[in-house]
Amino acid sequence: MNRSEQSMLRRLSRCGLTAALVAGSLLSGCSSSRQTTVEPTPSFVFRSLDLSQRADNGNRDWDLTSPEARYDLSSRTIRARRPQGVLYRDDQPQYRITADLATVLRDGELVVLEGSVQLRQLNQRGLTIEGDNLIWTPAQSRMVINQRPMASDGQTQLRSRELAFQQDTELLVFSGPTQLNRVDEGRDDSTVVRGGSGTWNLMSGLLQAPGQVAAVRRDGRTLTASGLDGNTREGFLDLKEPVTLVLENDRGTITAGQTRWLFSAKQLESQQPVQADLKKSKVQGKGFKLDERSGTVIIPSDCRLQQKTETLTAQRCSWNWRNERVVADGDVVLRRTKPEQITRATRMEARISDDGEIRFGQPGARVQSTIKLNPSKQETRRRPQVSF
Repeated sequence: MNRSEQSMLRRLSRCGLTAALVAGSLLSGCSSSRQTTVEPTPSFVFRSLDLSQRADNGNRDWDLTSPEARYDLSSRTIRARRPQGVLYRDDQPQYRITADLATVLRDGELVVLEGSVQLRQLNQRGLTIEGDNLIWTPAQSRMVINQRPMASDGQTQLRSRELAFQQDTELLVFSGPTQLNRVDEGRDDSTVVRGGSGTWNLMSGLLQAPGQVAAVRRDGRTLTASGLDGNTREGFLDLKEPVTLVLENDRGTITAGQTRWLFSAKQLESQQPVQADLKKSKVQGKGFKLDERSGTVIIPSDCRLQQKTETLTAQRCSWNWRNERVVADGDVVLRRTKPEQITRATRMEARISDDGEIRFGQPGARVQSTIKLNPSKQETRRRPQVSF
């Protein structure tokens, strides 16, 4: 073994590399009686590569293997085909990583993975991070994907301009613009959320994205907010005020304060004041709950509905947009201006007509009405005196 090979092995052993040597130095060059012989850069080819790293406490940190690798002594660079690796946490396998090619620079100080890169979580969730190019700094436990990056846990899929994964804390930092797809059971990408930059903790599920966000549903509804916080493992996103929901088919707009989106239960709910501007009416109240499965919006407190010639107040209101049925419950008071009439009931139902008007009144319902009439002025005529 010459000095180059001995130097190469010393360098590799310091970074935890074991390899099977196929060929010695692949030397090439020419000599002449008139020229000084120049020794080329030594290069080594291995049948297999096994690169491992341990933490300061002796626990396994990461492994990287390859069926074929080449080592350049002068640049201290390893180029490997079809690399596979394992990332450890508390000495237990946490992620498996694969790629088409790997370049290990400066005896393991920097690793570049290229082509079909995939980092897969080794648990029941099976969360994956993918891309075409990954830059890995093992000493900092940091990986950056800057070509077609994507992260998915099976239901939430996140695509961004760049993803940075912090291995020791399992924090994923995404740099926008970012697109988040929510996949409902039995459907494909039923909701698309677009925003800027933020963070996603893969261990806890905590997702944060300050800045304007917009969500688009397949049925045409759109939702905008000034930012969001949430937890993908617990199945919710908190939308920051002001929150605006534009209903499909130009039915109207709902404006609310902070709103929780329970995407697993397909519900939106808020405790803040809410206002709905519909085609021919305005509805206000405290809080709301929207259930996509039943097709119902409920205002649970201080409901007030106003139309051109009438106003209704109630403790609670609900609207089913599938059958266009409106129900008001609790101390219901309906005031009409033409004619001037006040109707009171414990419950009142209505239908939304094709032109968007809400028409109250149900046959057989018990109501109490008070009507104020404005008698027309009548001229008092004197009877003419009769004479014979």
